[in-house]
Amino acid sequence: MDMDSASSVVLQALTQATSQDTAVLKPAEEQLRQWETQPGFYSVLLNIFNNHTLDVNVRWLAVLYFKNGIDRYWRRVAPHALSEEEKTSLRAGLITNFNEPINQIATQIAVLIAKVARLDCPRQWPELIPILLESVKGHDGLLQHRALLTFYHVTKTLASKRLAQDRRLFQDLASGIYSFACSLWSHHTDCFLQQVCARDEAAALNSLERTLLSLKVLRKLTVHGFQDPQQNMEVMGFLNAVFERLKQFLECCKYFPLFLT
Repeated sequence: MDMDSASSVVLQALTQATSQDTAVLKPAEEQLRQWETQPGFYSVLLNIFNNHTLDVNVRWLAVLYFKNGIDRYWRRVAPHALSEEEKTSLRAGLITNFNEPINQIATQIAVLIAKVARLDCPRQWPELIPILLESVKGHDGLLQHRALLTFYHVTKTLASKRLAQDRRLFQDLASGIYSFACSLWSHHTDCFLQQVCARDEAAALNSLERTLLSLKVLRKLTVHGFQDPQQNMEVMGFLNAVFERLKQFLECCKYFPLFLT
C-alpha cells in the first residue's frame, strides 16, 4: 500500500465507517476489511490516529482497526502476517509521542501498545520499557500521564503471561524497575498530599490519578514479579510504606469537604 495515495482513501473510508447511514457504513467497513492484509495499511492507521487535527471518531476507529489487526496479523505464523520491516516501523511510531489529548483514545493506544508488548517485549522491543521509564520522569504533565498510563497497561499485560520463560522475564523486569516504581509512587503521593493541604483541587486530582497508576504498577510487580516477595527487602519496605501512607491519607480527609464547597 503506497502511503501517499493510501492515506486519503483510508481516511475517507474510516470517515464513512463512522456514518449512521448503513448504505454508507457497510461498504466502507467491507473496504476496510479488504485492506487489513495489505502491506502499509497499519502504518496509514498509525498516521491517522496520531493526527490530532482529525475527527475524534475517525481517530478512535483507526485505533480499533489497528488493535484488532494485532490479534490477527502480528504473529509471524499468522496468515498475511505483517512484515518484520513494517512492525519495526510501527513499534517506533507508537512510542514517538505520548501526547494524546483525548483520554479515551489515550487509553486505547496504551492497550494497543501493551498488546504489541505481549508479543514482542523484550526481545524485539527492548527499547519500550526504557523509553516509558524516561517519559514518566518528564515534567510535561500530559506526556508524563500518558507514559504512566501506558506503563501500567504494559506491566499488566506482561504480568499476565504464564509460561515459565515469560514469568522469569517478568521477574527480571520487576527486580530492575521495582525501586524506580516505588520512588515514582512515593513522589506522586507526596505531591497529592501537599496539594490537598494547599487546597489545590485540580493539581491534587491529577496527582491522585498518577498515584493510583503507580500503585497499580506496583501491585502487578509485587504479586507477579517475585517468587518469594516476603523475602525481598524492597517489597516489604513498600508494603510497610503503604500502611504509613494510609495514615496520611486518613489525616488529609479533613480537607476533602473544602473541595465540595
